[in-house]
Amino acid sequence: MSLLEVRNLDVRFDTPDGEVHAVRNLSFELDRGETLGVVGESGSGKSQTVLSLIGLLADNGRASGTALFDGQDLFNLSPGALRSIRGRRVSMIFQDPMTSLNPYLTVAEQMVQVVREHDRTTRRAARDRCLEMLEAVKIPDAAARLDCYPHELSGGMRQRVMIAASLLLDPQILVADEPTTALDVTVQAQILELMKDLNRRLGTAIILITHDLGVIAGLCERVLVMHGGELKEQGNVRDVFYRPRHAYTKALLKAVPRLDAEQLERLAPATSEADSSLLSVDGLKVHFPVRTGGWLGGKRPLRAVDGVNLDLRPGETLGIVGESGCGKSTLARAILRLVPTTAGNVCLLGQSMGDLDKQALRQMRRDAQVIFQDPLASLNPRMTVGNIVSEPLRTHFPELGADEVRTRVADVLRRVGLSGRELNRYPHEFSGGQCQRIGIARALVLKPKVIICDEPVSALDVSIQAQIINLLMDLQADFGLALIFIAHDLAVVRHISHRIMVMYLGRIMEVASRRALYETPQHPYTQALISAVPIPDPDKERERDRELLPGDLPSPIDPPSGCGFRTRCRFARERCRLETPELRSLADSLVACHRAGEAALGRAR
Repeated sequence: MSLLEVRNLDVRFDTPDGEVHAVRNLSFELDRGETLGVVGESGSGKSQTVLSLIGLLADNGRASGTALFDGQDLFNLSPGALRSIRGRRVSMIFQDPMTSLNPYLTVAEQMVQVVREHDRTTRRAARDRCLEMLEAVKIPDAAARLDCYPHELSGGMRQRVMIAASLLLDPQILVADEPTTALDVTVQAQILELMKDLNRRLGTAIILITHDLGVIAGLCERVLVMHGGELKEQGNVRDVFYRPRHAYTKALLKAVPRLDAEQLERLAPATSEADSSLLSVDGLKVHFPVRTGGWLGGKRPLRAVDGVNLDLRPGETLGIVGESGCGKSTLARAILRLVPTTAGNVCLLGQSMGDLDKQALRQMRRDAQVIFQDPLASLNPRMTVGNIVSEPLRTHFPELGADEVRTRVADVLRRVGLSGRELNRYPHEFSGGQCQRIGIARALVLKPKVIICDEPVSALDVSIQAQIINLLMDLQADFGLALIFIAHDLAVVRHISHRIMVMYLGRIMEVASRRALYETPQHPYTQALISAVPIPDPDKERERDRELLPGDLPSPIDPPSGCGFRTRCRFARERCRLETPELRSLADSLVACHRAGEAALGRAR
């Protein structure tokens, strides 16, 4: 008999615009100790399915059907009976740990509250159980972390706390709703390995909701594919990946960028003007003074960017990768002079931007635009699409008439795949992918030479992500744009970039062409990043010898001496502690590592 059996599940919401049918006639089963994956795009009904099972739908939602858990219909239980099951026998890990943890309570206070809600035990005994669980999820110095507040922990630490809290009462089912979406690829690998271990040791059944098919391939035994609130396909993970039957499943698998893809299509060739530099950055540093030790303490520099050099040629895409906090976005903002620089120089079209006054800098920005990470947050909700896209034209070309501005805006909207008839609509009326297209149109309307793309697809579903990537490549081919593409998804970066720069603690670790970087990575950090990326192929993913990067990124306020990566590098030696490595040529790469290229390092890979 299955642990959970769901039949004919319907979830509906009453809204001012009428009824929304979020989940339609869904049926599935979950066996004891099984890991079940649920995939699909945003709005497909994945999260509402599991929220309905544990009674956490919004007030305007209602569920119907049957959900038999260990012989009890969850939909027929009283609120008190359901509360006794929720947390103790069925537990949930939410997507964003920062919004799920109470910022006013310490980790211990929140976890002890869970234990004492369900068990009659002393506060000391409950705290001991919490400490034991934090140690079980491999949080370093767990005793000290108990008395920390959520904001004092890294993203990976917070997610581990969420997992520990959800396992405190030994639940039979663990629901994980996008548990790694907001995490770096290295932290994601640690969390997934932890979940595998918990499933093996404790026999906990897991329902894993995600849009990352690589995660599904490595962790799940069976998978449900949802679209538009309906189940399109379900089955053994190998059958769904290797022999998909539904057209939507096939399209979803095809849209996923893969590190193991042999042929990469549609990469626009860089210009043959190899010696011409459109953008040049020399020794750029961005240090922020941060007060330490309270109000009476002094200030120390937070080295967000610590001496970066780069050149960008016309028609080229330079990918920039690295974990959160490595300085990628700060580097982008410093190039555009959106944050003050501490040292170094940025030259655009041969003109030093540091020598420009405010008016000249504004004129120079016509040639360098930016696409931001969150498509909806970067658009003014009080402005129409027409006003959003036309604002750069009105700022830089005030002499243009209203008809000319309207024509240019409609043209650029059509160029990014919209109809051009959206001028009087507002951002909230569009999907995430459409909002990102509007952001691209705003950046493109001035016909710039350089566009900096700061995580432009990380908030999008894989199918929309593929559309945006292909759109950027088409625009580059048509207009000769140079792109700086910042992302933490190395498979996406591989698909779009000519060269790739790897950053860590504000410094460059490696620079190479995409072929050299992915086929023969020289720096141990680059190797660890590539090793952590899941591959959407069940057999390959489970056979891989993955290198898990230990620990978290050190603080840029107090970075390690010598090589910043040495505290997490298994190849570090005494020289790495004493000397900061400089970029040097090795094979087809520039690499900042004392030991890169050594035979011993190559054998250990």
